[in-house]
Amino acid sequence: MVKLLADILHHTPPSTWPSALAASLLRGRLASAHVSSLLLLPPSLSRPDLSRRFLLLLPPHLVSPVSLSLLALSFLSSSPSSSSSSFSSRHAASLLLSLASSAPSASSSFSSLSHASSLSAFPPGAASTAAALLASSYLRLRRARDAAAVLGLSLSSGITVNQYTASQILFSLVKIRQFALARDLFDKMLQSGVHLDEYVYTAGIRAYCESRNLDGARGLVVRMESEGVKASAVPYNVLMYGLCKNMRVQEAVEVKNVMVNIGVTADEVTYRTLVYGFCRMEELEMALRITHDMIRLGFVPSEANCSFMIDELRKKELVEEAFSLACKLGDLGMVPNVFAYNALIDKLCKNERFDDADRLFKEMAGRGLEPNEVTYAILIHALCKRGMIEDALCLFDKMRDKGIKVTVYPYNSLINGYCKQGSLDRARGLLSGMVKEGLTPTAASYSPLIAGLCRNGDLSSAMELHREMAERGIAWNNYTFTALINGFCKDKKMDEAARLFDKMIDSNVIPNEVTFNVMIEGYCLVGNIRKAFQLYDQMVEMGLKPDNYTYRSLISGLCLTSGVSKANEFVADLENSYAVLNNFSLTALLYGLFREGRFTETYHLWDEMAVRGVKLDLVSFTIIVYAALKQHDKEKSCVLFREMKEQGVKPDDIFYTCMIDALSKEENMIQALNCWDQMVIDGYSPNTVTHTVLINNLCKSGYLGSAELLCKEMLAGNVLPNKFTYNCFLDYFATEGDMEKAKDLHSAMLQGHLASIVSFNILIKGLCKAGKIQEAIDLMRKITESGFSPDCISYSTIIHELCKMGDINKAFELWNEMLYKGLKPDVVAYNIFIRWCNVHGESDKALGIYTNMIRSGVQPNWDTYRALLSGISLMLHYDFSCFRGTKQYIQISVYELMDSTHNKSHRRIWFVDDHKSGEIILEFDGRLNKWGVISFRSDVKVKKLSPGPQVSFPTHQSGYMPTSPSLLLPVPWIMIHERGKEKAYGRKCSGILLTERFILDDTSITVSGFVYMQ
Repeated sequence: MVKLLADILHHTPPSTWPSALAASLLRGRLASAHVSSLLLLPPSLSRPDLSRRFLLLLPPHLVSPVSLSLLALSFLSSSPSSSSSSFSSRHAASLLLSLASSAPSASSSFSSLSHASSLSAFPPGAASTAAALLASSYLRLRRARDAAAVLGLSLSSGITVNQYTASQILFSLVKIRQFALARDLFDKMLQSGVHLDEYVYTAGIRAYCESRNLDGARGLVVRMESEGVKASAVPYNVLMYGLCKNMRVQEAVEVKNVMVNIGVTADEVTYRTLVYGFCRMEELEMALRITHDMIRLGFVPSEANCSFMIDELRKKELVEEAFSLACKLGDLGMVPNVFAYNALIDKLCKNERFDDADRLFKEMAGRGLEPNEVTYAILIHALCKRGMIEDALCLFDKMRDKGIKVTVYPYNSLINGYCKQGSLDRARGLLSGMVKEGLTPTAASYSPLIAGLCRNGDLSSAMELHREMAERGIAWNNYTFTALINGFCKDKKMDEAARLFDKMIDSNVIPNEVTFNVMIEGYCLVGNIRKAFQLYDQMVEMGLKPDNYTYRSLISGLCLTSGVSKANEFVADLENSYAVLNNFSLTALLYGLFREGRFTETYHLWDEMAVRGVKLDLVSFTIIVYAALKQHDKEKSCVLFREMKEQGVKPDDIFYTCMIDALSKEENMIQALNCWDQMVIDGYSPNTVTHTVLINNLCKSGYLGSAELLCKEMLAGNVLPNKFTYNCFLDYFATEGDMEKAKDLHSAMLQGHLASIVSFNILIKGLCKAGKIQEAIDLMRKITESGFSPDCISYSTIIHELCKMGDINKAFELWNEMLYKGLKPDVVAYNIFIRWCNVHGESDKALGIYTNMIRSGVQPNWDTYRALLSGISLMLHYDFSCFRGTKQYIQISVYELMDSTHNKSHRRIWFVDDHKSGEIILEFDGRLNKWGVISFRSDVKVKKLSPGPQVSFPTHQSGYMPTSPSLLLPVPWIMIHERGKEKAYGRKCSGILLTERFILDDTSITVSGFVYMQ
């Protein structure tokens, strides 16, 4: 078969080769081994070009790695003339590139080459050159590790290493950060005894430096010198760079001195490297000295070093020195002047030295410098940051008129500026203009728009932009998600906020502390404190650090839902864990104490904050002054007001508005007006809110004429009343039963686009109070015609009135209609309906509504439990199987007992089943501050009673009424006797016992108990 192939190759013209190879005698019988044998024949070895043409006609499976290697070696063994040698090397390199591409590994390709070289007596240098070309092929394929493997195998096989190829491999390994492999390969070359040249040593020194073996790198330089290798400044520069990079600049100076002493001339790179080192060490004086030496020697400092020095001078606020250096370097043509100016202008803008930045910008033209797109982008961003949007837009237009390329950055700055001003339409117009110009928006283009729309409550448009980002292939980021989530949280749409939060995680966008803080605050706003604390725990588990924004939300949430006592416990836990609470968190607790009327504790916390050195801000002072006014302590409020001014806390319009509100609520109108005058003296003009607060309290106090007069003064002073102002008058007419005036005012509000769902609800309340239920229902049906939608308050107001009238069925119809429309009742709506269901004997329905309330995620409060307690009988599932072996449902009646003398020491609660087969009496002992079982009766023998768990029952300050369950007590354990043995028995059902004591003016009013079993 080989003879036939040889005849075709060497004795027939190439034009007949295809037909000869297609002959039946060869087809199907030819193997790759035959081809390899053909290439080993002397005629084939002497004519590698002819053999190559022949191989191109063969199917790929017949051309083995050995065949490719043989042919490459044949080319490298051909004519030694320079022209033919270059031709042969190119063909050999191409063949070995095919070998590297097709071989499964570097070791297999080297094995094929090694095997091929042993099959014939090729010249000594052919194998070495082929190995070098094979290694170079892997470098061309960007497979530096395989190239290193070929070099290592060559060294192990005793093949002479090509120095240039070896240095290229080492540098390639360093480039892909394979420092250890590069160092090991270099060490292997040293051990092989091969004489290395400057290039290989340079690569080795680089490998040692990058792997931070700087002493080893210095040792290589010493060895290079001892071996007499003729070297330039390059290997020394590499070592110096490694030393400077690792902050060993003094050693780099020593290397430079040694280099000069042995006759190697320092070049431009040598000086640049030393300047770089001194800049890294922040030894600016030395860096400048070497720079001046460079200039004297005619060397040009690098742009990076000059920029670094200028930046260091700017960081040290030596702006004039930086500017002087930039000018000097610019005059010598050693640094782009525009770059230097841009860097200085940017630094000045960041330091808010806008006038100096503007002066530099104007000097550029005088020096013949043309500002570029970066210069304009810096200045436009600075103007937008200062709120000077129109000036920024003029500069933007000037930039375009000059034909300077517009990038996305000035657009983003303008969009952000307009969004901060609330001009969202203009911002959206800029976004559209950017797209029309062919620029691709970035996340920074969309983020401020999304945040602005969310601030305005336009969540649908914000979501539309969010989807548009994805359609344009712009990745969502943390800021866009957080802005959207914040919008939904502020709107109390926590289901949608939670979906976005989950989507954020699914999109591999990691929530940060701000995202968690927003979510936690949202859940606290809607009263879902349990979910807020779950997120708090998740935040900590993710390694994120809660801050005072986190604590403030949780403290506020606990104050609103669980009472300030629970918030106090949380604060104590935080302080025990060494968390440092600032004025944000402690002011939230201060407000919680104030809101619950616990003024003594409010003042105590205020004093404690002052002792701790917590900065008392305007919000803190507003609360504490308000508290003093609520207690009619004029002297204390004056002292606090004086203290506030002494500490440099300047009252603002919000502070004065709060004071006017507090005073006018107490009907102390003279002092309220005095506060009004002081507000004007301090330079604050009463705004719409201030007027509305006073009008509201005048209306509630029955001074309609004074309220109307104040409203006229508003109009005369160009302070326009808003919908809240008119709602005050509307509420007055509705409360007084003057529905004709209320309707006329509401019609005027509708015409003036000042009506809202609140105004409709006020009118509905008035109609209900006047007994016009059907007219209230008809008005609610017409709300949509005015562009509004009824809310849960609209429905619950009418439901409440229907229940009062005894029409519970009609109330249920409206309740179901509200749920069908997707409205989510709040805790007030639930409480109203639960109470009236119980009042009308619909306890089962009340419990059903309570169950739906829990399932909907609405957190019950004390009003909920009072509403449930208003039902006399409740179903209790109690497991008496340990007594009689069967489960029974028994009816439980809740009774309460209070001593006729309002004795605070003892109070009892009975839980008695109506079949009189069992009875439990719980007693609270005020002296021991605990509850216990004092009686148990059933049809089984009781041997011994054991008191229940020791549970504290809090005693509160006078005037304080708890707003949340103060006690969750499981039914205590009871020791019983059954079939001759003692056994501990506890309740087998799920439920809670709730108790509460109300203290008003030091008089106990009631004690209640409640058991609810699911």
